[in-house]
Amino acid sequence: MSEADIKEYHKLIEKLELAKKKGTPTDDRGPADLTKKIEVLEFRNEKLHKYNEKLIEEVRSLRSKLYVKEN
Repeated sequence: MSEADIKEYHKLIEKLELAKKKGTPTDDRGPADLTKKIEVLEFRNEKLHKYNEKLIEEVRSLRSKLYVKEN
């Protein structure tokens, strides 16, 4: 590690310590934590399903309007 890397590391540690003192919740789980990945995927899944339902309703609405215009 170079001297710049060490200084950067210490700055990061200081920021984390300040965040802990302020009561800011920090996520100490690493990127390879399976429970964190599951939570992220469940959140994405929920949001995508809601968006998909919104698009389905919009398509149905447009189709019904088109059907009414044709007849």
